[in-house]
Amino acid sequence: MRRQTSVVGLFVAFFLAFTGSARPASAAITEEQQKQVAEIEQALKETLALVKAKKVDEAEPLVTKVKESLDRLATSEAKDELADTISTLNKKLAAVERLVAKGKAPAEPADTKKPAAGKRPAAKPKGKPSTKDVGKSDEISFTKQIAPILAGRCASCHIRQTRGGFNMATYAALKKGSTENGVVFTPGKGEGSRLVEVLQSGDMPRGGGPLKPEEIALISKWIDAGAKFDGTDENSPIAAATPDTNQPQQPALQVAQASGKESVQFVRDLAPIIVSTCIDCHGGMQPSGRLTLTTFAALLRGGDSGQIVSPSKPAESLLVKKLKGTAGQRMPLRKEPLDDATIQKFETWIADGAKLDWPDPNEALDWAVRVMVASKMSHDELSAMRSELADKNWRLGSPDVTPQKIEDEQFILVGNLAPIRMMELVEQARGIRGKVAKAFNLPVDEPFFKGRLTLFAFKRHFDYTEFGTMVERRELPTEWHGHWRYNVVDCYGCALVPDDNKGVDLILAEIFAGSYIENQAKMPRWFAEGAARAIAARVVQRDSLAKQWDEDVKQALANGRGPDDFLKAGDVLSADSGALSYGFMKGLVGRMPKFVAMLNDLHQGTPFDAAFKKNFGGDPAALAAGWAQREAYSRRK
Repeated sequence: MRRQTSVVGLFVAFFLAFTGSARPASAAITEEQQKQVAEIEQALKETLALVKAKKVDEAEPLVTKVKESLDRLATSEAKDELADTISTLNKKLAAVERLVAKGKAPAEPADTKKPAAGKRPAAKPKGKPSTKDVGKSDEISFTKQIAPILAGRCASCHIRQTRGGFNMATYAALKKGSTENGVVFTPGKGEGSRLVEVLQSGDMPRGGGPLKPEEIALISKWIDAGAKFDGTDENSPIAAATPDTNQPQQPALQVAQASGKESVQFVRDLAPIIVSTCIDCHGGMQPSGRLTLTTFAALLRGGDSGQIVSPSKPAESLLVKKLKGTAGQRMPLRKEPLDDATIQKFETWIADGAKLDWPDPNEALDWAVRVMVASKMSHDELSAMRSELADKNWRLGSPDVTPQKIEDEQFILVGNLAPIRMMELVEQARGIRGKVAKAFNLPVDEPFFKGRLTLFAFKRHFDYTEFGTMVERRELPTEWHGHWRYNVVDCYGCALVPDDNKGVDLILAEIFAGSYIENQAKMPRWFAEGAARAIAARVVQRDSLAKQWDEDVKQALANGRGPDDFLKAGDVLSADSGALSYGFMKGLVGRMPKFVAMLNDLHQGTPFDAAFKKNFGGDPAALAAGWAQREAYSRRK
C-alpha cells in the first residue's frame, strides 16, 4: 500500500507538470465579444472551405471581414483578457491568407513555354529534393526533409510531451497516430490527412507561428508518395532518424512480454521514474547521445553508445552502469542520483529478462504511466483526478468563460448554462442515467464504473465545437449534438443543450450507455458507438433526433456506403460510418440479454471476436454483410 501511494503521488506531480496551468478566467469578456470571436472562427472555416473548393474570389471578402473584426477586438476594452484568443485567431488568419494567395497564383509562370510538337521537354537536373522542389514526391526523404521540420516545430507538444494523446518522438509513434483520435495521415492521401489539415488551417503548431506553405506542401507530397520511411529503425528518435554510418548496426532487441509474475514490472514500477527524471534529456528533439526514452521500443534500441539494456545481464547493462556512475557521468545528469533500492529495481527487471508489462512497445511512456496509475486508483481518487481534469479541459476549451460546476454522486456537471438550467439538467441526467441502468439491469444507485463521469454542457454550438478543437484536437462534425470519450484516465461526455431542450435526453442516454460499454473492456469503436446510440434510442423513444439517425442510415446506404466503412474505420468514425454502425447494432441490441452477456464475457477477458461469435452466432463482417443486404432488399420493395 505504501508503494502504491508513492507511485500515485509521483504521477500526480508528473500530471500537473505535464498539463500546466491556465490563465484565470476573466469576467471582463462581454457576451457580444464572445459572439464576435465565434463569428470570426466561423468566417475562417468558411474561408478555408472556399479555398479548398477553388473559390478564391469568394474567399477574399471574408478575409477582409475577419481582419476588420479582429481590429475591433484588438482595440476593445477587453483586449488584455482576449490577448491569447486574438493571438490564436491572428495565426489562423495568417495561414488562411497564405492559402488564398497561393490559390490566386498562376499554375505556372507566365513565360513558361510548352515544348514544340514532337520534342520532349528538357530533363530536370537530378539532385537532392528540397522544400522548394516538392514535385518529385517519390524522392522526398523522411529522415532528411520531413523529420527536421517536425522535430523543429512540433517538439514541445508532441515529442517531449503527448498533448491530445499524440506523440511523434519516433516514426512508429507518428504512424500510429493519436490515442484519442486515431491516425493522422493515410499513405497516398496527403490533402485529406488530418496532419496536413491542421497545418494548413494554422491551428498547429500552437507556438512560434505556422509552417511555411512549402513545408506543408512537402509533407503533403511525402504522404501522397506513400509516407515512406527511409531510415534504419522506425523506433529511432525523429530528430536522429538519419542513420549514423560510422556506428556499427547492432541487431535489434526483441520485445518480450511480461507474464505478470515478475516482482518488478516496467510500466508499473520503472516508467514513472524514467518519465519524471530522464525525459528532459532523453525526450527532446535532440536527445542526449541520440538516446530517447519516450517509448519502450526506443529504450531497447539504445543510442550512440549502443544498446543500454542487456536482458538477463544487469551487470553488463549500460543503463545500470550509468545509474551507478561506473561508466562515465552518473545519470540522471544534474539531478540527485537514484537511491540504491530504486537502482536495484532496474537490476531486478533486467535480470528477469527486461520484459514489458504493456501491449504496445511504441506507446508513449507518459501516457502508459497515466493509464497504469489511474487503473490502480480507488473510485474516490480517480473521481478527484477527473474533477481536476474537468476544470483543466474547460479552461482549455473556453478560457474566457467561468463555468458552473455541480458534483453529483455519480457524475460531475460542468457547463455555461444559467444556474437554474444547470440544476434542471442535473435532475434530467439522473433520470436518464436511471433508465440506462435498467436497460443493462444495473443498480440505479451504484456507480457504473470506477471514477465519476464528467458531463460538459454547452449553451452554444460554437462552445461545443471549440471544445473539440482545443481539447480533442479535431473538428467535430457540424451535425453532432454530443459525444463521449473514454480512457482509463478520463471519462467524459459533451452535450449541446439548446433552449428548447430538443434531443438532450437522447444525447445523455448515449453518453451514459457508451461510457458504461467502453468501461467494460477494450473493443472496436464502431461496436461501442453503434451500441450506445441503439440503446439511447431504445430508452428514449419517439425522439426526433433518433428519427434523424434512422434517416442517416438510409442515406449512407443509398450513397453506396457499406459495412467496411465502419468495420475498418479505426478509432474515429465519420458521419456515415457512425450512422451505419448504429443501424447494424440496433439489431444486435434488440437481443439485449445476448448483448449484456457479450459485455460480461469481454469484461472477463474473452477476446472480442470470440465473444461476438459466441453470443451472436457469427463474425462481425458476415453478420454486417447480411444486415446490409436485408436493408438493400427492404428499400427495393
